[in-house]
Amino acid sequence: MEHIFVEILANEAQKRNEPSNSLKAVSINRVAIAIFGRFQVQCDAKHVENHLRTVKNQWQIICKIQAESGFGWDGNVKMITCDGATYDAVMMT
Repeated sequence: MEHIFVEILANEAQKRNEPSNSLKAVSINRVAIAIFGRFQVQCDAKHVENHLRTVKNQWQIICKIQAESGFGWDGNVKMITCDGATYDAVMMT
């Protein structure tokens, strides 16, 4: 479901179907319809909007961590990386 969610919204954003920073209702509805059609689970626009908010929050956390000294990004495994000492120092705070 996550893959379909991200794929459709990314395509919508690339087509410039969004006003400023938010996606149009039609884009949100496309995701809800695709998820229902593929997985036969109830999904409406409100579910999609809530999940989009969650994804945005997670992305902000990733960006914040990456900006910290000692952290990097491993594109092969799609993970934030750091050495053991950096990790231990951050976990202690």
